[in-house]
Amino acid sequence: MRGCLSKVAMIVTLWIYVIFPLIRYLSRRPTVIWRAWESLDEDVGAVEPIGGPFPSTKTTLDFTVMSYNILAQDLIELNQELYTHCPLEVLDWKYRCCLFLNELKKWSPDILCLQEVQQNHYYEELHPVLAQMGYTCIYKQRTGTKTDGCAICYKSRHFTEITVKLLEFFQPETELLNRHNVGIVLLLRPVATLASEAKACGPPLCVANTHLLFNPRRGDVKLAQLAIVIAEIDCLIKSCRAKREHCNVILCGDFNSVPNSPLYQLITVGELYYHGMQAWMVSGQKDFSHQTPCHRLFAPLWPSSLGITDHCQYTPVQEDQESPRSGKYQYSHDLMLKRRFYPAACVRPLDLPLIPGVTDHTADLSRKSLSHTESFRKALYHRLDLKSVYEHVLPGSGKPEVTTLNSDVGATVDYIFYSPKRTSGRKLKDGGECASNGLKLMGRLSLLSEEVLWSMNGLPNHVFPSDHLSLLAQFQMQLHPA
Repeated sequence: MRGCLSKVAMIVTLWIYVIFPLIRYLSRRPTVIWRAWESLDEDVGAVEPIGGPFPSTKTTLDFTVMSYNILAQDLIELNQELYTHCPLEVLDWKYRCCLFLNELKKWSPDILCLQEVQQNHYYEELHPVLAQMGYTCIYKQRTGTKTDGCAICYKSRHFTEITVKLLEFFQPETELLNRHNVGIVLLLRPVATLASEAKACGPPLCVANTHLLFNPRRGDVKLAQLAIVIAEIDCLIKSCRAKREHCNVILCGDFNSVPNSPLYQLITVGELYYHGMQAWMVSGQKDFSHQTPCHRLFAPLWPSSLGITDHCQYTPVQEDQESPRSGKYQYSHDLMLKRRFYPAACVRPLDLPLIPGVTDHTADLSRKSLSHTESFRKALYHRLDLKSVYEHVLPGSGKPEVTTLNSDVGATVDYIFYSPKRTSGRKLKDGGECASNGLKLMGRLSLLSEEVLWSMNGLPNHVFPSDHLSLLAQFQMQLHPA
């Protein structure tokens, strides 16, 4: 009898001090969820790092692009209420940096677009490792007092740099652009090996990266910032077209706008009628319809002094003749001096108040051109043909994909947009259609649902180091004929 009691006591003790604690420990550990690679082409399997320059014997090349908001540590400190669900160790930068670099080494993207990159972390820890991995990096810190910024990194074995544009959205002379977000627009050319010598042989590729304003109420600011990015992309495309080259586009970033919102529609459709729209509707992040008064958008959205048209293109400046788009006369400083104007007459008085449509440009000779509102229509347009890599809905379940999650909200705000390869409609001899220029999407790294992420204790966690998930896509580009 005593032997039985001692065995029961031993079993109870074992459950209390060993099994129960082990079960509790395992239940607290996050479930490891592997993000699957989704192949969108029958001939392509899992994405693999490319070991060297692209061989010239191929008529096409495959390359990968990753976009990642890595969550600046200073922003964690400023917004601690968003991460109350996280264990302290997963918020530590050293821990998060190790996870991020491991993820980067696993996928080894050919082009890497990063947002919320803290300046000291970039120069002291990230850039040395990235350079060792063969990346050439361009970094742009936010203006103002913020310590983070954006970066574009590309493997120098695979691409050569043509042009770099560093964008600052803060413009003190334009009241609408009083926020310190930034962007980078980069023009690259693929590199191929020809007779053991590396040479550029692919068509130019424009890669843009940005982080638009977060404020859900200020859709007008977001649209103006986006227009600047598109105008820069358009400018590079025109420079390529002047050389009779087609330029493909990849636009990455944290756009702080949800799928199918007006801002998203502007990017993917190329047109947005905004006149009278409530500003919070632009991004669709939050519903402020119950709050009054609501700020509405009216034309013109920004003053002509910004130099960007409603087609998200830079205003053409033509000397000595009327601009065919705006109906205004544009006079350069040098032209006025050539015409023997007194030098002081070419300088804007410091005390002259800035009145949009009145004192932000020289007087026009025609009555019609005096109305800036008439020349700036009530909609925005652009000529880029862009499509999102992701569908924003998980296949099978129909649940929304999520790219970011914190204590406040889970949503999709991060995107990779690209120039898709489309058929031209011209018939070939075999009955097929001739494919036009553009990029073919070969595969992507799957996203997860909000429900699955909460089963891992949210973001960041012991698997994913940021409150955003990385986006990864593989593209195929047509090479120039040898």
